Amino acid sequence: MKSTSKNSAAEAVLDNKVDSPRIIAVGASAGGLEALKAFFKNIPAGDKNAYVVIQHLSPDYKSMMGELLKKNTNLPIVQIADKMTIKPGHVYLIPPANNLVLDGDTLHLTDKPNNQTLNLPIDMFFESMAEQRQERSIGVILSGTGSDGTRGVRAIKENDGMVMVQEPAEAKFDGMPKSAINTGLVDYILPVEEMGPELIEFISAPPAFANEDGEVQYNEKELNKILNYIDEKVGLDFREYKYATLARRVARRMNICKCKSLAAYYKYLQKRPEEVEILYREFLIGVTKFFRDEEVWKRLRKDVFPKMISEKKNGETLKIWDVACSTGEEAYSFAMCLHEEMEAQGKNIEIKIFATDISQPHLDIGSKGIYPESIVADVSKELLLKYFLSKSNGYQVSEKIRRSVIFSSHNIIKNPPFSNMDMVVCRNLLIYFQSSIQRKAMNMLHYALKQDGILVLGTSESVQSHKENFAEIDRRWKIYQNIRPSTRIKNGISHASNTSSVKAGLIENRVERENKKFRSQNSNPIKQKLQTELNETILEQFGGASVFVDSDYNILQAVGEFRKYANLPVSGFSINLLDMLDKELKYAVQSTFNKALKENKRAIYRDAVISQPQGKIGAD
Repeated sequence: MKSTSKNSAAEAVLDNKVDSPRIIAVGASAGGLEALKAFFKNIPAGDKNAYVVIQHLSPDYKSMMGELLKKNTNLPIVQIADKMTIKPGHVYLIPPANNLVLDGDTLHLTDKPNNQTLNLPIDMFFESMAEQRQERSIGVILSGTGSDGTRGVRAIKENDGMVMVQEPAEAKFDGMPKSAINTGLVDYILPVEEMGPELIEFISAPPAFANEDGEVQYNEKELNKILNYIDEKVGLDFREYKYATLARRVARRMNICKCKSLAAYYKYLQKRPEEVEILYREFLIGVTKFFRDEEVWKRLRKDVFPKMISEKKNGETLKIWDVACSTGEEAYSFAMCLHEEMEAQGKNIEIKIFATDISQPHLDIGSKGIYPESIVADVSKELLLKYFLSKSNGYQVSEKIRRSVIFSSHNIIKNPPFSNMDMVVCRNLLIYFQSSIQRKAMNMLHYALKQDGILVLGTSESVQSHKENFAEIDRRWKIYQNIRPSTRIKNGISHASNTSSVKAGLIENRVERENKKFRSQNSNPIKQKLQTELNETILEQFGGASVFVDSDYNILQAVGEFRKYANLPVSGFSINLLDMLDKELKYAVQSTFNKALKENKRAIYRDAVISQPQGKIGAD
């Protein structure tokens, strides 16, 4: 099977770099000298890779790093000069008074800023390298305090590169390693002495999949088995994402796990539950930061937010749905901007931002609202002082702003959409979906918006499939206004080859049911039939509880003493029945549901025992 590996623009950038020397960027701070010595001691003399060392040094400090490292490596050591061309098999050291970026094969020095206390040279170089080298990027984090390198780790992983971090327990200062590890995106966590051999093995491993004419060739059947297994274990279905993107990320894990084929990696997954979590996190890399794409925010602040606030009366609620919110930086960025505008206009309205994602670890981070100190590179000093509390491990969003944002698990493809939103934000999610699923997602986004509501997409996305429904506010920065509201969820289901016809049919039936559910005039015979069957079931159960759900367990209607068997989620909100059941009852419901679906007839699970604080309840 063939699948295009990247879009043509990205391929062109990457193709130009394939013959360039491989760059390993090594970031270090306090305690870094000892770690660097141990690192280079295990790099072989004939190594042809280029190593760029970015260390925190005072501008007034005369570095002896080069002299000290010479005893631990046979590679030539060079202090970087501006516009220096990188050569293979060299170690490059940043001068104390400068920051550094990569442009092609050239190293560019910039002066360290004088007007800010926190300088982040590791992030700066990692980000420039990730943009230039994409999946060939390699970043290494060694001993150091603070969180420099964390933003760079996200940039490298966003571009399918590799990240290696020193084992915190052996680092002299574990701040930087721990901060990087907390992203959940690190590929290797190793004692520094083991890094060199692993690096060489990773770089020299043959490609996991054949590559011909810019296309990656892989066995789609074997990849599907892996995706099915992930769905089975963690309940996340990636079969509607672009397979080329998933294949690249699986290939990197195969390399790291030393698996020679998809079949071998599938067996590896089955034996190591921890790898399942690592892989699905690879698929869910959070592309986010505060005020990402600065020009988008300038336009929103100038032309969109003032109008949104001015049109609301005191006491009214402004509602925003932030789809695929990741770890929450974007949702909080909206909350801060709207509070600023509300204050400027002297208004008193309620701001509610529904921040949803399918990754629970991301939602947990967002709910806590604690971020590393490196956010100072993205958040102005004024907003930082006004809306954040300084913590020992970074900054926490103030309670006032956190109250405006509600985090919850939600899958835009499978769960019913929100409705009557003043704004819907979905940035850089659609590009990961197959084209037919993109159309379905756009149906959901369109349905969620009220008349004249605002839609904000990612800079690489557009409303092309729904252009008749939207007016352009800013074509370049993908800000649109809903001029033709949707009164029903259009049925835009994919029949893509990787989704079985049975599953596609179930999804179609589910969406059609949801269409009926959301129509205000929904008093047709189907609803009456469902209501009749529901009431009959309740009577049969002698006053118990009955719940009507769709094929993904989203609750359509609940009757009876439902609270006796279910609880609301600990945090956030959910309409999914499984989120409200304990483990034993969840198993009983799922197995019975699947049996009824498979056999197309009533199925009963008898003698279920549910544990409650007041004792155990028996139920069918």
